[in-house]
Amino acid sequence: MKQKFTRFLLLLGTLALLNSGCNEGSIDSPLSHLTFLNIRLVDAPLAIDEVNIDLQSILVKGPGGSEEIVLNTNAGIYNLLDLTNGIDALVASAMVSLNEIRQVRLILGEDNTVVVDGVEHDLKIPSGSQSGLKIQVCLDLTGMPQYDLILDFDAAASVFQNGNGQYRMHPVIKVVNPDASCGGNGNGNLQISSLPDDLQNYLLNNYDGYSFTARRDVLCGGMDVYNVTARDGNTRINLFFDLNGGFLQSSEDLDPMLLDADVQTTISNDYSAYDVIVESYLINRFDGEIRYEVSLKNSQNNERVYLVFDEDGGVLCEE
Repeated sequence: MKQKFTRFLLLLGTLALLNSGCNEGSIDSPLSHLTFLNIRLVDAPLAIDEVNIDLQSILVKGPGGSEEIVLNTNAGIYNLLDLTNGIDALVASAMVSLNEIRQVRLILGEDNTVVVDGVEHDLKIPSGSQSGLKIQVCLDLTGMPQYDLILDFDAAASVFQNGNGQYRMHPVIKVVNPDASCGGNGNGNLQISSLPDDLQNYLLNNYDGYSFTARRDVLCGGMDVYNVTARDGNTRINLFFDLNGGFLQSSEDLDPMLLDADVQTTISNDYSAYDVIVESYLINRFDGEIRYEVSLKNSQNNERVYLVFDEDGGVLCEE
């Protein structure tokens, strides 16, 4: 049944750690470090009838990603455009023994849709079911018996229609709490003017006339980066910079049929159990090197794998 709501209410904690099986027994914190954490998700209106996400599970990560807790999640399909007017929906509950939380991830299924003028359309969410929707936070819970973390899901900035008429989502999720954001304007989305000068100059020289949103992100393999989304009409490009503002790479959607022949050969030979290419991207690196990012799925058991390839079809990273 489709559940509609105006806010997610997420309660996190030690119960999730005990039930998740992740890093069991690796955290030895005194009782004073336990925190009852509420996470609320809100949204602003959009000129679309519905934006429905298929929420499957939620997890949190500590500093460096070394500790990961999978939460007890109330899975279901939620309409993001109902995230207004103060209504909450409980999507997970637990007590966390982590002193710090650095990331929240929403793992999605495949039943994601938009409704426009009463007509339902499939909604593609790259990596939503593989690595999940990543929200970077800088939250210190030391000495806090309870904390409400509010996340603003900006559907208007997240959903767009490409040139083929397909609806896609590249989520823009902001941290509202000033003391939980990782810098910028206090809502989790970073102000371009607050980013390094080299980054700003790169945007000015190469993407004049585009609109931008920026956030902290993590590349496959664990490198912390700035992820800047540049938009101009139906054109959308993701630009990645190191924390000093140096350009690393750009990422654009790529038709799977246009994947490099060597990449396709590697997939056929080494990943034959994965018979569906869910999504693929063309990566242009700062040094002129070409890479490919591909998400694969086994249609029999829905198992997925996320891969980064070099031009010769070699696997550089697997998650």
